[in-house]
Amino acid sequence: MKQTLTFFTVLLLAPLAALCGAEHLIQPGEPPQAVIDQAVPGDRLIFTPGLHQHALGKHRALLYVDKSVEIELQEGATLRLADNATKLETVPEITTDQDAGKKLDDMEVGGAFDLSEPSIFTIVTDSAGSDGQPDTFAWGVFHGVDNPEGSTKLGPAESKFNETPHRGVPITGDWQQLEHGVKIRFTSKTGHNKGSRWFVTYDGPEAYGIRIGHGRQADYIEKVRITGKGTIDMNATHNVQPGFLVKDINACVLIHGRVRGVVVEGITMTDTNRSVMCYGEHSGLFLPGGGVMPGESFDAEDITIQYTRTLNPNGAAYLLGHPSHRGQLRNAKCNHNYMETAVTAIEPNHNLDGYEVIGNVIKSGGNAIHCWRHSKNGVIADNIRIHDNTGKPVVIFGTPRGWKQPEPPVLRNNSNHLGEAAKEIRQP
Repeated sequence: MKQTLTFFTVLLLAPLAALCGAEHLIQPGEPPQAVIDQAVPGDRLIFTPGLHQHALGKHRALLYVDKSVEIELQEGATLRLADNATKLETVPEITTDQDAGKKLDDMEVGGAFDLSEPSIFTIVTDSAGSDGQPDTFAWGVFHGVDNPEGSTKLGPAESKFNETPHRGVPITGDWQQLEHGVKIRFTSKTGHNKGSRWFVTYDGPEAYGIRIGHGRQADYIEKVRITGKGTIDMNATHNVQPGFLVKDINACVLIHGRVRGVVVEGITMTDTNRSVMCYGEHSGLFLPGGGVMPGESFDAEDITIQYTRTLNPNGAAYLLGHPSHRGQLRNAKCNHNYMETAVTAIEPNHNLDGYEVIGNVIKSGGNAIHCWRHSKNGVIADNIRIHDNTGKPVVIFGTPRGWKQPEPPVLRNNSNHLGEAAKEIRQP
């Protein structure tokens, strides 16, 4: 009888074990990608205490996730990008001013960048020619990739970001020399409107800590949990980061494309452009003002970020939706997190439908919560801005000219603790 009970107990427990999945302990020095590649849906990966330092692997991530798994970073475990894993590159990225009113977008970049230091060139048409005269442009170069707005301590530079001390340069239609070996060319001598702006960034490539989805995967990646008391450190201090204006920037966690049912909980994220980014993808040709030509959409949905810490004194925190990817993001929750950032902490952004930003504690050298471009069906409540006695708002709204404004979210009980107290004290 005892043997019979034991036999049936085994039969009953076997499906339960299969349902729970296997545990994989990842020791410091062991490549995590090899472990997850061998895992099956339902398994659990556990980073044990210690330094897990690695170069980039699949899809420019320390760990690329394409199946339903739980990832735990135990207390004392740090997943960290290795020193000098990303270096300054010679290939630039052009970013326009995203203004739907630009008449011509015909600037090209050439020459051979000298790799002297990270650089962002600003080029702006400063006059529209008449009576057969060409248009003219102004330009300048900012040495660095960090966002100069906010509390980031930038080193000395010959010029500030967005300054254009070289002015009134006639457009020749041929290659024209700027600095550091960089040349630009406008295909048309005339027809530009005054004030059209381009930024040319020479920087490092993007890097991610844990990445779920590469943007255009055909099938949904579902039910991924990233939990624990450990840390993801993108080590920007010892790597060349992407510039703050370019399309793809670093993040400790990236959720991209057909992904749903993700929870990011408890972990600490540090030394990066942003801590968590999530957005969909779209294959169509992008149009000014946020539109796209026909194409396939790869949407993300049901994302929860809660009880995490962002300690990022040179960057930002959470990005929900992205104007340079333009897929839909639905039902995103960013609740009960703590963050210290140099610039915008939480950014509900483009193509975001249904979101919560609730109960966060925010210390930011820039904006706390910035609703930026079109989002809708949001609730922003019970957030506290700390360490600011100047009266900066907790929530602001703003959109580049020509883009659709965000729809007003439900706002409730958001407070700048020191700022509001200071205002009350100053009342006569």
